[in-house]
Amino acid sequence: MNEYQEPYEKEISLTELLFFCLKKWRWIVAAMIIVAVLAGAYKYQSTVQSNQTKREAQLLAQEDGEEKEAEVISNPNIEYYNLAIENLQDEMKGLRDYIDSSVIMQLDPYNLPTGNLSFYLNTEGAAETVRNSLISAYEDFVTDGRLASEILGTGREISESELQYLISFESEDRPVMEENYELSDGSSSSQIQIAGIGERKPNIFRIQITAENEENCADYLEAAKQAIEDYSAQLQEQIAAHTVTLMSESQTERIDRDIQTYQNEVLNSYTSTFTQLKNMQTELETVVEEEGETIVVGETVSYESPVREAVKFAVIGLVLGAFLAAFIIVVIYLMSGKLQSTESFQEEFGMPMLGQITKSPAKKRLFGFVDGWLQHLEEGEYADVTYEEQLKIAAANLKTAVAKEEGLKKIMLAGTMAKEEAEAFAGSLASELEGITLSSYERIVFQASALEEMGSYDGILFLEKKGASYTKLIKKEKALAAERNVCVLGAVVL
Repeated sequence: MNEYQEPYEKEISLTELLFFCLKKWRWIVAAMIIVAVLAGAYKYQSTVQSNQTKREAQLLAQEDGEEKEAEVISNPNIEYYNLAIENLQDEMKGLRDYIDSSVIMQLDPYNLPTGNLSFYLNTEGAAETVRNSLISAYEDFVTDGRLASEILGTGREISESELQYLISFESEDRPVMEENYELSDGSSSSQIQIAGIGERKPNIFRIQITAENEENCADYLEAAKQAIEDYSAQLQEQIAAHTVTLMSESQTERIDRDIQTYQNEVLNSYTSTFTQLKNMQTELETVVEEEGETIVVGETVSYESPVREAVKFAVIGLVLGAFLAAFIIVVIYLMSGKLQSTESFQEEFGMPMLGQITKSPAKKRLFGFVDGWLQHLEEGEYADVTYEEQLKIAAANLKTAVAKEEGLKKIMLAGTMAKEEAEAFAGSLASELEGITLSSYERIVFQASALEEMGSYDGILFLEKKGASYTKLIKKEKALAAERNVCVLGAVVL
């Protein structure tokens, strides 16, 4: 570890870093102008070359007789949107017609007239497989649409597919209590009694039909009974002899959540299609505005304006130049090792800062008012203090430091800044001190003779320059003074 480094952890203030960058505004402006000019010139030259290449190719095509006339055609993007809009409109019309005319869409899912028909299948002792075949045949007849077709044969307004949706078949065995049924074939009658909790009712199937009103429900039940009777006669010959007897007929009202869900899905589909249509129409308007309704296809050559393209790249170059310069300045701030901030001077170097001179009476720069504005913005009211007053403040602080140490008469001026500037300031400072002798400015870090003379002085005052003096050298010269038991009064930063 460097022997002149002290265990001090320096914090970098973002505000200080920002003002450091702003004070280098001339660098930033110069970088912006240079990058903008280079980018604009490059784009101008490349555009000119591109236009020249297009002209040569066009002239060559004319000489070979291959030039084609430009053709104006409809914009394919607009045709796509028009076709999509037309399809959506047709879809909406179909959904609207279905919503208005469909019986299912008009149903009240909380008040549905429903009819139930329960039939008993007597297979007269036939095998179990025969009974299963007959039950399956009746189920197919009900669920494949043939029953709905038979019911609609009376001239109903409802469509076959909708009526089929409202018909269900059930043949699952279910536990029952005691029930009595009277079976009749016209010439004789008998009773069937099924009793006992948990027993299963054999050879029974049920047909459920939902209708739009009670009157149609009753009509559907009558037509269904006749259709089952006719189909039973047909199965007598196709499968096996049997009888189908109507066990019960009922007409009630019920709630069907599935129908409600179906109605909501149809309505949501209509709403979604409407939204898509509006979005397509909006996108079509945008395409028409940006691309036009027609495009030109052919060998027509378009030339870019070199000036316009160069200006675009110049603007981009301005921004890139600013970022590039700012990045370099930040790196310099972080890596230079120079004295950039005095806010924590005493903590960093272990000695007081007796004064800070932020103005120079003889130094004037172009656009100096910008520098003055930045200085006021950073320092506040202290920026209004004149150079002479800042000098007097530094001299007063030096006198106070000398007064604390008895017997100090000769003070050595040392530092790491440029000797000419330091001596000019030392002459002004000496005029404000009475009874105190100041030496000429010495750079003890670089001069062995100055180190030898240091022991003949009672104290030492360091003169450093912000942005020029290196922090490492400041710590080193302070350590050199401490090794020779020379009283370090502090430092004045210019």
